[in-house]
Amino acid sequence: MTKKKIVIIGAGVSGLLCSKRLTEAGHSVILIDKGRNVGGRLSTRKTDGAIFHHGASSLPDFYKHKDLPEFGLKTLKRAEREKVIHRKGDLFEPVSSVSHLVSFFAESLNIQEGCEATSLNLKHKTINVTYRNGTHKKLTYDILIISIPPNQAKTLINNQLDRFDSCIGEVDMRSSAAALFSFDLDPELIRETHFSNKNVNIYIENNRFKCAQRLFCLTVHTKEPFARKVVNNDKNRIKEILLKEVSSAVPISLPKPNYEAGHRWLYGFTERSLGKPYLFYKKESVGICGDWCSGSSILDAASSGVKLAEQI
Repeated sequence: MTKKKIVIIGAGVSGLLCSKRLTEAGHSVILIDKGRNVGGRLSTRKTDGAIFHHGASSLPDFYKHKDLPEFGLKTLKRAEREKVIHRKGDLFEPVSSVSHLVSFFAESLNIQEGCEATSLNLKHKTINVTYRNGTHKKLTYDILIISIPPNQAKTLINNQLDRFDSCIGEVDMRSSAAALFSFDLDPELIRETHFSNKNVNIYIENNRFKCAQRLFCLTVHTKEPFARKVVNNDKNRIKEILLKEVSSAVPISLPKPNYEAGHRWLYGFTERSLGKPYLFYKKESVGICGDWCSGSSILDAASSGVKLAEQI
């Protein structure tokens, strides 16, 4: 095997598992992500006295996922063995926090956070990137992997792959809204892990995972069709709308929040997938992966990334 210099754009689960498999195979892999933290939809936000798991926080049963490659299965079995995740009914959840699971996936990888790919030149195999501190750099590669939502990939590719735009024309992504709240209340007041009404699901962060919480913390996710009405608002308005939902659904009187934030998942859910595990353009040396290629779950993301890596 000839060792290749591979750059992966997007450090969600698909990008992380793709990087892990390629690194194991002996390639030189750089994984870049514009965010402050890796993990994509496996998202955690920490503030003073509060930890919020406002993205995906569970996995389907990977023992029953027939399309998951052996490398993905082996990785998740090790996570279970090392008590990073554990079974909860038909699902698997992190033991201590979602961020612990992300750290497990990212272990030993060459990751550059806060590094945004702003443009590509597929002919010359270069990527223009901008770092969080405002500096600019040009990266070169032998093989490029794009592991971001399809609309973002389309913008970045910018008509340099003739077949790509038509290929993703059938993919349909759904947006969602969320909000995070912490209150200066005794966390022992509520023992439940979850409340809901017709519009939202409310998760009591203090009772979900084994991570210390000083404040009473809630993460709120919108349900359909309410999500479609809320998601087009700005983040301040989203938190106002969802705080009203919380106040009507939680069985205690809530004071003014210590911390409050609205969040939009613009490409949070796959309504209609590509129907293929990945795309690979051999002539251009470009691969594309993500959960949206074949499904909507974290396991679909892992499967897509690993399968593309093994194609390479």
